[in-house]
Amino acid sequence: MMKSTFLFFLSIAFLFMTASCGKAETEKLLLNKKWEVYDVTAPGNFDIETYNRAQDLKNGFYKNAWFQFLSDSLFITSFSGKLDSGKYHVNTGGQTVSLYPLHGGKMYEQIQIQKINAHNLDFNTLIADFNMTLHLKAEK
Repeated sequence: MMKSTFLFFLSIAFLFMTASCGKAETEKLLLNKKWEVYDVTAPGNFDIETYNRAQDLKNGFYKNAWFQFLSDSLFITSFSGKLDSGKYHVNTGGQTVSLYPLHGGKMYEQIQIQKINAHNLDFNTLIADFNMTLHLKAEK
């Protein structure tokens, strides 16, 4: 009985450590880089209308767009040449990032990280009724 209880708590501790390591790694990779949007795609299988919508966003709203995540939980972004800022929180496990307005606590967007390394960041997001993947690269 005592051995199984110990193993249970050990496995719970391992899960928490794994989740916090994922969060710390994501934060480390996100921080202090200017992430430039270079492509917008629809995740999974999609039709020509969805492809065209993604291309319209890529060549319009997301043209020359970028994100920068700062160490004080603030982010700066530019869409169509207009700067914006807000707060972010990397959730446990590091696969989801919640975005908040600078002055307020109600989350307005969640991004689902698909791939992150020192040079590339891909994440899924939902804008209006359109589910898309943004592909970003770290500015050199």
